[in-house]
Amino acid sequence: MIRKITALAPVFLLAACMGGGRSSSDVAIYDLGPPATVLAGAATASTGVAIEIRLPGWFDATNMAYRLAYQDSQRLFSYTQARWAGTPATLLQQRLRQRLAVVSGGATCTLRLELDEFSQVFSASSQSTVLIQGEALMLGKGRTLLARQKIRIEAPAGKDAASGALALSAATDTLASQLLPLLEKNSTGCRPAVTDTTH
Repeated sequence: MIRKITALAPVFLLAACMGGGRSSSDVAIYDLGPPATVLAGAATASTGVAIEIRLPGWFDATNMAYRLAYQDSQRLFSYTQARWAGTPATLLQQRLRQRLAVVSGGATCTLRLELDEFSQVFSASSQSTVLIQGEALMLGKGRTLLARQKIRIEAPAGKDAASGALALSAATDTLASQLLPLLEKNSTGCRPAVTDTTH
C-alpha cells in the first residue's frame, strides 16, 4: 500500500512520518514552492505574452493524483490526506509566470499549454516518477498558430505525496526552461510597438 501523509508538511519535505498521534483528519497542503527566480532572458522574451493552462476536467480540483502503473495504470487515485493549495492549472500558471516573468494584462500573444497529465506514477509501492505531458502552443494576434512544441517531462519521486509535490515543482521549473526558447523564437511580434516621443 502507498504510504499516506498524516502531518502537515512543507513542499520540500522528502518523507513524512505516519500518524504520530495526530488525528486522521489532518490534511497536508502543498503548492509548487516559494516564489521562483526569473530565468535569464525571460523578461524580454515574454513581453506581450500571456500564459494559459488547459488540463482535463478530472484535474480541475485540488486532489493530488497518482497512478499505480504496476497494478492498474488506467485508474487515477487521489491521496486522502494530502491535497494541492489550488488546482494544478492555477499552480502551474503561477509558477510559470514567475519563472518566465509574464505580466498579466495587455498581452497580444498567448502561450497555451494543453496538458494531458500532471501526476505521480508509481512503478512499485515505494518508487515513483512524476509526469507532465502535453503540448505547448504559441498563439499570435487573432489566436493564429505561430509554433507548437511537444511536452513530456519526467522526474524521480519517492513513495508519498511530499516527494511527488517536490518532484512536480522541479518538473515545472524544467518545463519553464524548455518553454523559454519557444518564446524567444516566436514572441517578437507580440511586443508592444515603441512610440518615438522625441521631436
